[in-house]
Amino acid sequence: LVGSEMCIRDRRIVRLKGGHNEKVVFKIMKKLLLITGLLGIMVSCGSKKEVSAAPAGVPKEYIQYLDTLKADNNLKITMGGNPVTIVGKETKVGDTLKGVPLTVNSKLEEKNILADKAIKVIYTAPSLDTKVCSLQTKMLNTAAAKYPNVKFYSVTVDTPFAQERFCTANDINGIKAVSDYKYHQFGAQNGLLMKESGLLTRALMIVDENNVVKYIEYVPEQGKEANVDKALKFLQEKMLKK
Repeated sequence: LVGSEMCIRDRRIVRLKGGHNEKVVFKIMKKLLLITGLLGIMVSCGSKKEVSAAPAGVPKEYIQYLDTLKADNNLKITMGGNPVTIVGKETKVGDTLKGVPLTVNSKLEEKNILADKAIKVIYTAPSLDTKVCSLQTKMLNTAAAKYPNVKFYSVTVDTPFAQERFCTANDINGIKAVSDYKYHQFGAQNGLLMKESGLLTRALMIVDENNVVKYIEYVPEQGKEANVDKALKFLQEKMLKK
């Protein structure tokens, strides 16, 4: 009898302990589910596209704008040996250039240079204030004197004031230096803008009176020269001899 009472008492003890354990387990399960839910939210938020952190002094909106600029081309361009991103589509022969306002003088007057109904030689470059850009602008300035019916343009994002100083100091009066500094849209819309630096890539193109591209050279390395002689030969033989 004593043994039986002990067994009954043990069973009750087991049942009581079992009930307590169930409550503890239930509480732990609730906590685990809560933690899992929180982790799920964190992972979901983390999977969203992150915007690059803005450097000190740079507006967040500008960084967000830069993040929207994408390359839609297979161009392999470098600057100092480092790959750069060319925004938008590659401009190819047969494409029509997109005209946008460019600043044409130190009075900050604007003009769409593509509105000119003439054959145009357009040279884009990082800056006139570099050895290669300076040299090639002078070469094209000399060539412009030989082709009075052709419009020659040099497009950079230099300020109009810097462009004017350069042209005055170097007697540049044949090729017209214009600036994309204000909107950066000539570069962005025509596959000529380098995302990382905000400068224009070095390229040389010839378009007809309707702004259809007939010749274009993207220079693979910014420190190298465009083939001006080849472009001028094409102009003479393919565009002017009709």
